[in-house]
Amino acid sequence: MGERLNLAEALLRGSASNVSAGGRGARIALAEPTRAWTYDEVLDTVARLGGALTTLGVKPGDRVAVLMPDGLEAATALLAAIYVGAIAVPLSELGRANDVRAFVRHCDAVCVVVHESIEPVLDEVRGELTSVREVIVVGAERGVERSFDRLVADTKPAPAAPTLATDVALLLYSTIPSDRLRGVPHTHEAPLLGFRAYGEAVLELGAADRVFGLARLATAYGLANGLIYPLAAGAQAIFLPQQARSRAVFDVLAGHKPTVLVATPSLYTQLLTDLSQAGRAALSAALRACVSSGETIPAQLVNRMSGQFGVEVLPGYGLTESWSFVLATPPGKARPGSSGTAVPGFEVRVVGDDGQPLGPHEIGTLQVRGPTVADHYWKREDESKLTFRDGWLHTADRFFYDAEGFFFHCGRTDDLFKVGGKWVSPTEVERTLLGHEAVWECACIGVDDEEGLTKPMAFVVPNVDHTPGPELEKELIEYVKREIAPWKYPRWIEFVESIPKSPLGKILRYKLRSTRVRRQTLPPA
Repeated sequence: MGERLNLAEALLRGSASNVSAGGRGARIALAEPTRAWTYDEVLDTVARLGGALTTLGVKPGDRVAVLMPDGLEAATALLAAIYVGAIAVPLSELGRANDVRAFVRHCDAVCVVVHESIEPVLDEVRGELTSVREVIVVGAERGVERSFDRLVADTKPAPAAPTLATDVALLLYSTIPSDRLRGVPHTHEAPLLGFRAYGEAVLELGAADRVFGLARLATAYGLANGLIYPLAAGAQAIFLPQQARSRAVFDVLAGHKPTVLVATPSLYTQLLTDLSQAGRAALSAALRACVSSGETIPAQLVNRMSGQFGVEVLPGYGLTESWSFVLATPPGKARPGSSGTAVPGFEVRVVGDDGQPLGPHEIGTLQVRGPTVADHYWKREDESKLTFRDGWLHTADRFFYDAEGFFFHCGRTDDLFKVGGKWVSPTEVERTLLGHEAVWECACIGVDDEEGLTKPMAFVVPNVDHTPGPELEKELIEYVKREIAPWKYPRWIEFVESIPKSPLGKILRYKLRSTRVRRQTLPPA
């Protein structure tokens, strides 16, 4: 019999860290721009919603999908599922109906907690989700759904399930095409081990901190740094339910005075661009650190951020498979262009094609092992054997390290790339474009914009009777935006006469890379 541990209970009752739990009940735990709940209120809501889930037939080990914008209810829904021994599955609110169908089917969720603004997306595929027995709606329900507010009001608080430290608490997905879904199960103890290794030992989070998370809770990066770690420290987690726009972010910085900001390089670029109009008064004097991950942050952006925000930018690198950061930058030790050094308790090495460790400044593939690293993918036995083997997590990322142990990202061994912290698969973009009658052939790659950030670009061979030009480019871009998640659409389309291919017909994207230039990013949709 293993050690008893319930992650949600440990976070809310104050036993998740060495920080004193005394008096935390009346302190604010979760906040939005116009609302806030104390630790006592969050615990009460979690215990009541957990009791309602149990009454509705949700059992330990069942999957509960949470399809919501970040906010108080999203956080408590995730915690409530964990609290009663179920497995919480956070999903992106930006997913299209096809995405929702794929994720919910893959995890066999028995219950979906959804926001009223996203419920129409769920409704498109509701009849195809045979595992789903209950739908709980935050906001106005329209039919047979259950009301989040009514369930919380009408249900007595339930006790926390007697889960074990090694039981699965979370199922997290990398955002990639539906035919390559990779769900990563994480235990009740993994987030707490991650907090102690990074949140406490590196970031030095404490009860006085206010953490403003702009990375979404559907990602491991956002969930760890924006919710789990602040609660583990007895601190305050601040959310922005709407998609981040500079004015709204500056309002929160001025009003809530966060001490730590968690975002992606793309969001930091947006804030820098608009800071000149808002003025330095938009920044919080309390801010002590800007954590950055989700995509590689260019060195010039680190320098600009440090100069304009007046605080350190602390890049890190982690994977869904590792739960949180395995490389991180300690305060006072930032090195532009680097993802940081190995987080305490983790082993990180760079290996060559023969699997042998490489020395400093030699580029190879990163391998990781440590206390929070998962050991398999959900329902992906073959892929699990390739990724988790010999006691190491075999990543697809290329790195080198210097003599002082700082690691530098050098791209990936596959064709995937990240935009705004979210994965983009070139093949998915290409499949979507090929669905348009104007496209004969196409290829997609990631190119750098004027800030050094990666964005999708498509090369298109137009079909007969279709004239290449700005009008067709706009039409194809809008078509992709309608068909797949919005961050995946190509920012630019270049019309070409042919796509380079191998003798076997495989697209040779590396030959397209030689033509890439730094381009100006189109305004956000």
